[in-house]
Amino acid sequence: MGESHQTANPNRAVWYKNPPLVAGMVLLVLGLGNWVTGAIRMQEYQERVDLSRIAPSQGGLSPSAPSAIEAEIAVGRVDFYHVIASGGRLMAAAGFLLVTFGLARALRPLARREGG
Repeated sequence: MGESHQTANPNRAVWYKNPPLVAGMVLLVLGLGNWVTGAIRMQEYQERVDLSRIAPSQGGLSPSAPSAIEAEIAVGRVDFYHVIASGGRLMAAAGFLLVTFGLARALRPLARREGG
């Protein structure tokens, strides 16, 4: 009476019952998001830091030149987003490995049935 989809077709595996695959996909998506966000924001604040280093050497302060406090804040944010981007790369790499392991684990029984 309560026949499930899994018993109706035993050759078809349910992807969400594969923990390494699910965890890998989550890590991969989060890692790529952190990597991209960190890289974009790091570039944005790095431009502010570069501007603050160029402005004092030009003699006068222009109205768009950041103050020393703003430059220090920008340096701190560059460091913060560098950590975010690096952590994103690490999470994406771990996610890729888990997805690969999960796919291998899911496809191994299929290969055994067809090959043997």
